[in-house]
Amino acid sequence: MTEIKRVSDCIVNMDEDGIIEAIDNAIKNGISIDDIYEKGLSDGMLKVTELFENKEYYIPEVIVCADTLKKGIEYLRTKGGEKHSHGPKVMIAVVEGDHHEIGKNIVKIMLESANFQVIDLGLNVRAKEIVKKAIEEDVDVIGLSTMMTTTMGAMKEVVDLLNKEECLKKRLPKVIIGGGCISQKYADEIDCDGYARNAVEGVTLIRKLMRGDNY
Repeated sequence: MTEIKRVSDCIVNMDEDGIIEAIDNAIKNGISIDDIYEKGLSDGMLKVTELFENKEYYIPEVIVCADTLKKGIEYLRTKGGEKHSHGPKVMIAVVEGDHHEIGKNIVKIMLESANFQVIDLGLNVRAKEIVKKAIEEDVDVIGLSTMMTTTMGAMKEVVDLLNKEECLKKRLPKVIIGGGCISQKYADEIDCDGYARNAVEGVTLIRKLMRGDNY
């Protein structure tokens, strides 16, 4: 499985120039599309997560790793492969009034690499629309982000709307929040289920919530 390791290493080593060649070599050596996803691309991003948690990598490195992963996934799709995720269903959105999407897009890549099913509602999404879609799609987790203090209140609106839904008394979906102006203090104030400072912490937090761990 040397070719698979090369795919994984490209993610870890931020090798955007080499990821296409590594995938091509893996395919030429008879490695399946599914294995390239799981044992190559996803495995590489999992190692990046561990490096981040161990403070060996920081956000700038994680962003480049995520870009390399995205390039690999997009290329693999041209080869007839499509990743089918079977993990928890996570819906992400930037709340109404905010048009910043870089952070959300990194979160999406990280979640997909961790085998979560991701529904991306995009930018500037109204609280009522978020709740409506969450119920329709029967999601496990809603991830909300904003970079602006003026739009923070939309996160509380989502939580309040969910609490009014009789069908959601089981406390699903969980609601987690993040963004440049957000803090654990604010998460506590609006009584949501968690706060993540970045995409890597978001993946870890969702896993803990799905296991029922205290965070």
